[in-house]
Amino acid sequence: MVRYDMSKVIQLIAGLLILSLYTHTAMTDSTADSFAGINPEFKLVNSSGEVVTEQDMRGHYVLLAFGFTHCLHICPMMAANMAMALKAAGQDARGIFISVDTERDTPAVVQAYASSFHPSMIGLGGSYQQISQAANNFKVSFVVTKSHQAYTVEHTSDIFLIGPDGSLLDVFALNASPRVMADAMQPVSE
Repeated sequence: MVRYDMSKVIQLIAGLLILSLYTHTAMTDSTADSFAGINPEFKLVNSSGEVVTEQDMRGHYVLLAFGFTHCLHICPMMAANMAMALKAAGQDARGIFISVDTERDTPAVVQAYASSFHPSMIGLGGSYQQISQAANNFKVSFVVTKSHQAYTVEHTSDIFLIGPDGSLLDVFALNASPRVMADAMQPVSE
């Protein structure tokens, strides 16, 4: 029987919460610095086998995230928040869900997953090299670990907002308020 020291478990959880708050605060305090090195470009494959790039999304606000369809908690929350933000934005915005699980998630599987959250969400996949290049461009990390007993996928769970001109406008935590994301997709009045 495994015994846990509950005070240590609570300290660990508190530490992780503080770390996540610090990371989010650091990103919002120094937006320009947090975007340094992020290149919002990708060249991936849709469910019809066609190559899709960021150029195809020009003229639209785009919420983009990396995940995988077998994810039990994080990815569904992330995709649901994206869908609610798209609905609240009330305009011609798009959502893109990119799977980092190239072995199990074909572009068709990812499309079915993404569109089940919102009709304006598309799922993209591709080869390991294509996914790795897109992830590197967005400074997203992911690791797929397989053994006889387990198949685990770990990944960065940020949501990226790309403007109609293709520029990166913001980076949100997976549990960001859909209203905040929707508000960020409103054109600036001059």
